[in-house]
Amino acid sequence: MSTEKTIHEAGQKLVTITFDYTEADGSNEGTREVEPYSYRDKNGRKFMGYDLRKSGIRAFVPENIHNIALTNNSYTPRWPVEV
Repeated sequence: MSTEKTIHEAGQKLVTITFDYTEADGSNEGTREVEPYSYRDKNGRKFMGYDLRKSGIRAFVPENIHNIALTNNSYTPRWPVEV
């Protein structure tokens, strides 16, 4: 399943996703668990999600997301889910 389809499915089911993410500088902080919320197109398409480890909303470039998977962890939305 593609990254965007996985994000969409997680948003519809209100479950978190896990993935590895490569930052712009090439670094990777390990696996993240994220609540999916929306996409924004201001300076290129970005996926917006709440990173549970960092306790905050983050923007992710979909092409830099790797090893994405649905979890069985449900969440109560903090904002409208638009994915």
